[in-house]
Amino acid sequence: MRVTPGQTIVAPCFTDQSDDETLGRWIDVRGCAYLTFYVSSVGTTSGGVITFEECSPKPIDQNPPVPFGVTTAGYSSITTVNASDVSGGLQKAVHITVAGYFFVRARISTAISGGGTCTVGLVA
Repeated sequence: MRVTPGQTIVAPCFTDQSDDETLGRWIDVRGCAYLTFYVSSVGTTSGGVITFEECSPKPIDQNPPVPFGVTTAGYSSITTVNASDVSGGLQKAVHITVAGYFFVRARISTAISGGGTCTVGLVA
């Protein structure tokens, strides 16, 4: 997904997932000054971690750009959220610090426990 500066992105990352290493798709956020991931759950999520990550193409001037780190390597962690923070159907907004991001995604880096699932979406 390529962004036009000033255009709003509303993109799902993954829906109703709990498995370790569930990878959201890479989302091209060039030109977006503000990023917010919304994390919610269905059921009880007593444990687990969702990590928000970034990467660039390799080489950086590749056109069209293809994310470096399309699986679980070659990316950098931005921040994390505990799945227990959204247990029982709650929602949590994770505001990402203003920076010059290229591609971002969400990943379940530690399996969600408790029997529930998590959904993550991005608004930029």
